[in-house]
Amino acid sequence: MPQQDDFLQQLYSRRGGIKLGLGRVADAFPVIFEKNIPVYHVAGTNGKGTAVYSLDHILRSNGLKTGRFVSPHLLRYNERISVDGADIADGEVRGIYDYLEKKISNFEELSFFEITFLIAWKYFEISGCDRAVFEVGLGGRLDATNVIGGPKTDIITSIGLDHTHILGDTLEKIALEKLGIVKKDDLVLMGGSADPAFDKWMAEVALSKGAQSVDDDSLDLEIAFPPSCMSPEQRKNVRLAVKAALMSEEKGLKIPDFSGMKIPARFEFIEPDIVTDVAHNPPAIGSLAKTVKERLGKVVVLYGAMKDKDVTKVLDLIGEITDSIYVVNLEADNDRGAKVGDILDRADSKVSNKIKYAETDEKTMEEALAFARQNGKKLLVTGSFHTVEKFMSYKKYS
Repeated sequence: MPQQDDFLQQLYSRRGGIKLGLGRVADAFPVIFEKNIPVYHVAGTNGKGTAVYSLDHILRSNGLKTGRFVSPHLLRYNERISVDGADIADGEVRGIYDYLEKKISNFEELSFFEITFLIAWKYFEISGCDRAVFEVGLGGRLDATNVIGGPKTDIITSIGLDHTHILGDTLEKIALEKLGIVKKDDLVLMGGSADPAFDKWMAEVALSKGAQSVDDDSLDLEIAFPPSCMSPEQRKNVRLAVKAALMSEEKGLKIPDFSGMKIPARFEFIEPDIVTDVAHNPPAIGSLAKTVKERLGKVVVLYGAMKDKDVTKVLDLIGEITDSIYVVNLEADNDRGAKVGDILDRADSKVSNKIKYAETDEKTMEEALAFARQNGKKLLVTGSFHTVEKFMSYKKYS
């Protein structure tokens, strides 16, 4: 048997790239499905992670054994699949992988994400989970997680222009992709937008798909938030999670204290002077910039991006909170990561003079941290999951 790292490398390389479409996994899922688990299904442009971790925290705090599925991971594949807050063990990953390979006739056609989803579902069955919380990987309608049948509880956290080359170039087109997770008799919670007419249209679409009910986060809830460590957007998504659980569970559900909840790389201080955030599109970066202005003042930024992001707009927003933007290359699947040269080419003149880089990424990260500390500022690491992963690997966090 190969070492776990070798095995995962084989898994990562499976027919690389995004493979939207339910045909392959729709054929595979019924073959391995053995137990119905009540599901919370979370889609949206931004805020999915906060909602997923909040739901997991709420359910576990009420004594329910809970499976959590997220993507992507930061440092280890195992982070994607957890039961009661503990990541799946290497041996369990390999054992279920081998089981799936023998059981599913079209196994070789499945993508990395599809196999990971199937591993998660089977692990939650084996573990005897009372509830499962699934984060949509991309979009919703054609995402592998959408083979899960209803009725379930759906959360649509937000709708924004991201992945437009895949999901569509208007908010309506993107909303239809997200709303594709809605099944007959589902309970649906929506984060809402600044446009009541758009929100009303989304609710009508959900109801036309057979949703049992559609609601939002307007309920005034008494929630114990950690002091000063959540943005208004994060709090909104926590409230969505609380309301979803209150609607879906039996009476008597208690709203827990959220002070002990950890949401990786969502305005997370990994050291007193280093904060990480996986914001990667203009709406998320705009929200992050507002929070940074209010709580940290001017910072030093370490930034890396994927090629398909609106780097120009993101840099403009970042420029409002810093005079120093250290940029690194990102190495991602199918050459999706932007190189330093790509970022420089897409930077407006008003921010290009703030951009800094060294001969190697390691040197750039070293200089960014040193410059921040020498000037008594916080270092903000942002732009992508891959940026945070790169920095944390450089710092050798585990």
